[in-house]
Amino acid sequence: MRKKPILAKKSLLRGALLFYGNNFVKKKIKLIHDGTLSELQPPYIVLANHCSFVDVCSLIKMMYPHCGNFVASETQIVQWPKLIMHMGILPKKQFTLDMSLLSSIRYCLQHNRPVVIYPEAKLSVVGVPNIIKPSVAKLVKMFKVPLVTVCFNGSYLYRPRWAASARFVPVTAEVKVAVDGDEVKKLSVDEIFQRICANLNYDDYAYQLKNGIEIDVPDLAEGLENILYKCPSCGKEFAMTAKGNTLSCASCGKSVVQNKFGQLQGGEFDKVVDWYRWQENGVKTQLLEGTYVFDEPFAAQKLVGGKYVALGYAQIRHDSNAISVEIENGEKLYYPTGTFYTLSFDNNFVYLPTQEAVYRFHRLKDVGCTTKLNIAVEQQSLLSEKQKHQTASD
Repeated sequence: MRKKPILAKKSLLRGALLFYGNNFVKKKIKLIHDGTLSELQPPYIVLANHCSFVDVCSLIKMMYPHCGNFVASETQIVQWPKLIMHMGILPKKQFTLDMSLLSSIRYCLQHNRPVVIYPEAKLSVVGVPNIIKPSVAKLVKMFKVPLVTVCFNGSYLYRPRWAASARFVPVTAEVKVAVDGDEVKKLSVDEIFQRICANLNYDDYAYQLKNGIEIDVPDLAEGLENILYKCPSCGKEFAMTAKGNTLSCASCGKSVVQNKFGQLQGGEFDKVVDWYRWQENGVKTQLLEGTYVFDEPFAAQKLVGGKYVALGYAQIRHDSNAISVEIENGEKLYYPTGTFYTLSFDNNFVYLPTQEAVYRFHRLKDVGCTTKLNIAVEQQSLLSEKQKHQTASD
């Protein structure tokens, strides 16, 4: 029999806010919001952009005294799972259809709880939106409750996914009732989706520059080489290194500096996002020309009983047909093209779920290879969608 989800415990959230959250949002990030969220009466669905832990802590604070249940990947609750579950987490496997999750969401809404979903499904890579799929609008339409969007600015700047340290910056949150109780019954899925995308459009580096937010830390650019892995000057991949505020290519010696306003100086691109888009276009070209191949060594681990268990050496190969994985212990994983539209990854790991388990793979060689694999999966998905639309219109 399916277990009922655990509704968020108000006493736990109150304690978390009292001993940590209130001080954090007031003094560390100086959260600015209009108080709207705490005044709204549940049930409703919250869709928010996702850039760092700031998003979660801030939403808990903003919704209180209402206690929301958060949809999160099961990889995020490996530590202290029982405690985290009692704080209202609805676990799921990333990027897979999970019918039990729909039942859990319905249960929470029926008990007048807000349900929080991050439609980007993972942390922002470069401070702008990741891919948002129309399926989230279908979900909103299905449950027929109001939709609230919360767009944070500054959350990425606080702790970019590639950075080793936090940078304390002012964070703002824009709360909108994107679709009210009457509109959710009348609007089409596409109309709901358009509102979601419009309300959750953000650019943290543009926000930083516009508001003159200075970030002056010793390790300002350290870690950027994990997402900006290809040198625009010589074209070499996986040769970028970073020290202090300087990003350099070990192959040709070209270097750029990131200034205290987040802008790049001395190179081909002024903005991190422009460099990243250039990398995306490069991978897209490889896919179209049939020259793209990813073949990298990793150390494999499997999530078993709430802990990651080492499985040994693994080789991940990705081409136009599939992602294939061969693990030292004899296990093989195979994901045909189209299985994923994006991947969960960070500086060192890439996560690949199956119906039975979650595997994570620690890179053993090239800095930035996890980013390139993610870009290729996303570009494959976008090209496939474009081809389907062209076929349908012919």
